[in-house]
Formats: sequence, structure tokens, C-alpha cells
Amino acid sequence: MTDGSGGTVSVVVPTYYRNGRLREALESVRAQRYRPIEVVVVDGSGEAHARPVVEAFAEALGADGPIEDVAYVAQERDEGPQAARSVGVERASGRYVQFLDDDDRLRPTKLREQVPRIEPPVGVVYCGIADEELGEIRPDPEVSGHVLKRALEMNTFPCIPSTMLVDRAVIDDLLPLRHRHGADDTGMKIELAMRTRFDYVDEPLVDRGKPGGALSKSWAHIEGRKRLLRTYRELYRSFPPGVRATATRQTHYREGKKRLEEAVWSPSAVLSFARAAYHTPENRPYYVRECLASLFGRPGLRAADAVFS
Repeated sequence: MTDGSGGTVSVVVPTYYRNGRLREALESVRAQRYRPIEVVVVDGSGEAHARPVVEAFAEALGADGPIEDVAYVAQERDEGPQAARSVGVERASGRYVQFLDDDDRLRPTKLREQVPRIEPPVGVVYCGIADEELGEIRPDPEVSGHVLKRALEMNTFPCIPSTMLVDRAVIDDLLPLRHRHGADDTGMKIELAMRTRFDYVDEPLVDRGKPGGALSKSWAHIEGRKRLLRTYRELYRSFPPGVRATATRQTHYREGKKRLEEAVWSPSAVLSFARAAYHTPENRPYYVRECLASLFGRPGLRAADAVFS
């Protein structure tokens, strides 16, 4: 076990009717090879649904473990992950903040590997991820240092809340975290990138779950991206046009894919793919091909992807 010379890590866990996943997430915190840690669970159920899980977890803690305190905070109603995270940070007292979605699990060395890397001017350290669907994904070396350009391109994966460890002082400057339905994580990364530098640990230190109804595959996510493009319009103007074009291209492309998930053929999908091809700052032949394939609907797109993959 590593001692606490680096300072306390506050693990903030928003949860909403996923007690089974929550238990696994909390157990992954107990297995950390770093100390001291405090845990703050914020329950958005409005009926204290997660309280028994948190109380049982706290009662089972041993005196020689890494966790020194467990707090349970019950919200009167679900107000979204950013509100829960804000409440959790305000309740926390640590020098560092680890946001942990209740469907994710930390690997034992995550905090031990990340804490030493947070030194000014670095205020965010993230890591790789092992995804239940996508497999192992390691950090992109270009997403380090000044990452605002990549954040505005909405191209920072696997830098997500559960893979990040954040300097408490940096988070305090953002409170309360702004709610952007469908794009909370992306908006938070843009705000963080405006204030601090990023570093990474080149290992998969988070196991990412895939509960049903993932927001990243929803219409809310697409609309959220569009709102971010409008919200940061002036900021985009301080970067080369290709930065906003990249984010715009990928937003329209995701929209086209979503439409063909819901219908075998859709003129709106063709329009979305055409917009993606128009806005793309690079690899235009690929997006033109996808647009042409979409004229034949879902079968055409699948055939094109199979032929050119």
C-alpha cells in the first residue's frame, strides 16, 4: 500500500438505480493500492435506493484499508450527473478528485500511478480503458499538455471522467459543473482544457461497463454536441477552421449512423452523411463514399464498410 504523501483522493460516485454495478465500483475503490481515500456516493434516486449498499460497504471496511471515510448523499430527485458530481465535490475534502461512474471499475494501481503525475501545470491525468464492447484502448499521446484543440474537436477518448484524476483546485474553479444534457463529459473536458494541462498513464486502469441505454448512443448525445458547437462558437474562431470542422463532421456522421439504426433507409440520413462529407477537413473520399453508400440505406452502408474495411 502506498502512503498518503500525495494527499487524499476523493472518489465521487454518482449513482441512479444500479446497485449491482455500484457494489462492484465501490469494491474496486477498496482494492486501491493507494491511501488515503475518501468515498462520496451521491444517490439521485430520490428514495435513498443506494443507501443500504453504501452502509453495508462502510460497515465492512477494515481499519487497515485505504478508505478512511465513506459519505452517502441522497438527492431529492435526479438532476443529472453533473449536479451529482458537483454535490459530491462540495462534500469531499481531498486534494484530488476521482469521478467514478457507477458502471465502471478502477484497477488496483490507478490512483497510485496517477497521483504523482499531478504537478503544476498539470491538473488532469487520465489513463487507458478496457471497454466491455470495444476492448482495450490506450491514450493518444497527442492528448497531453495543452489539449484544448483536441477537446474542441471532441476527440479525446479514452479521456473520460472515470479515467481522469483531477486536481481539486482545478475542479473548484468549475463548480457548479454545468449541465449539458447529452454532452456533459465533453463540455467538462473543454472547460478543464481551458484551465490546465493534461497528462496520461499509458495503461488501461479502468474497466468500463456498458449498461443499457448508454447516453453516448442517444439522440441527446448528438443534440448535445450541436449545442456545444454553438456555445463555444467564439472560442472556435481562435483556432484554425479545421478544428470546428472536425467536430461538426463527426457530429453529422454520428447523426447519419443513428438514423440508419432506426430506419433501413432515410433521406435525412443521406443529408447527414452529405453534411459530414462537406465539413470534413481531411479524408474527404471516405466520407463521400459513406454518403453515396447511404443512398442505398443501411444495407448499402454495411456493404461499403465491409468492402473497404
